[in-house]
Amino acid sequence: MRRYIKLLAGFSAGIFLLLPATTGAQAQWNEVLAKARKEGTVVLGTSHTDPSFRQAVTRVFLDRFGIKVEVRALPSGDLVSIIGRECTAGRPSMDVIMSGLSEVLGFHGKDKTCYSPIKPALMLPEVIDAKNWQGGFLKWNDSDGQYFLQTSEYVEGWTTINPEQVQPAQVATAQDFLKPEFTGKIASFDPRRGGPGQATATFLLLSFGDDYIRRLYVGQKVVYTTEYRQLADWITRGGYSIGLGLIATPIEPLRKAQLPIAVVTHKDFPGFLSGGFSVLKSLKDSPHPNAATVLLNWLASKEGQEIFSQTALWPSRRVDVQVKEVPDYLFPKKGIKYLDNFDLDFYSKKRPETSKKLIELLGR
Repeated sequence: MRRYIKLLAGFSAGIFLLLPATTGAQAQWNEVLAKARKEGTVVLGTSHTDPSFRQAVTRVFLDRFGIKVEVRALPSGDLVSIIGRECTAGRPSMDVIMSGLSEVLGFHGKDKTCYSPIKPALMLPEVIDAKNWQGGFLKWNDSDGQYFLQTSEYVEGWTTINPEQVQPAQVATAQDFLKPEFTGKIASFDPRRGGPGQATATFLLLSFGDDYIRRLYVGQKVVYTTEYRQLADWITRGGYSIGLGLIATPIEPLRKAQLPIAVVTHKDFPGFLSGGFSVLKSLKDSPHPNAATVLLNWLASKEGQEIFSQTALWPSRRVDVQVKEVPDYLFPKKGIKYLDNFDLDFYSKKRPETSKKLIELLGR
């Protein structure tokens, strides 16, 4: 609750409308906003399950625009399944999606008919002005450059350790994971299913090959979980010394409480870039199309991105969003050429191959 109150303090000092600058654009925005208010509600489906995100979005968006947001927070796989079923039935119940990139794998087949392009719906100058985004461009994750907008980018592939059991120098490289003393002491988010565990295993596979993967995950008897907090708790309590495939949100409260958990990177494995569940999408024939347009613009605005970044603990791709709570290890380092997990060609072509290879190496 304290985190929620702190979060809202920066966003609810007064009610105002984010308006386009030109007269014509402002008139168009006002028309959409008036229709959106008549709709009264917009439904956001998201894989961002932190309650503070739902609380902040519903409160601030209602204050700003007088429109209620219903947030449906579900794991990415569940969200995609619901979208597919409702699309087939021609009865979508959600308007806007903020999740990962798994839909892009079938996007040029029937899945494409489930989504509307969002590029034409972006109206706010602060959103469409490329200079407000990292690298001077909006990053689209689809070949059409208008359906999937990635709003966050950060480094994955770092490792968590219990510093009472392992010193950073002992795991200076990814090859150090294979030391005999770490047998039975490594845990990971499940590398056989989508998520940071699989992404980490994918880039370890590409970096070091099949034999390394077998020696690490099988030979070192790595234990799997599908719960981030459980993985962080295992490391903190010392049940396991090394954790692979974690995310920042369960780690940072433990670090701030000065519990024994630390983050390390490796000389031979700098990590890779990811976008997590920051990708914005719009569903075709959604029940509240005008409110969806307002929500899309707001989620990509400075204010929307500040809320997202503060609750997800990921850097926004907006250059004007700087959230002090985001830890340093998530920011790309200058001079390092990272592979991009959310690059369209890699994600749609290379990643399915490596995912299949991981199942062959590790079993189901």
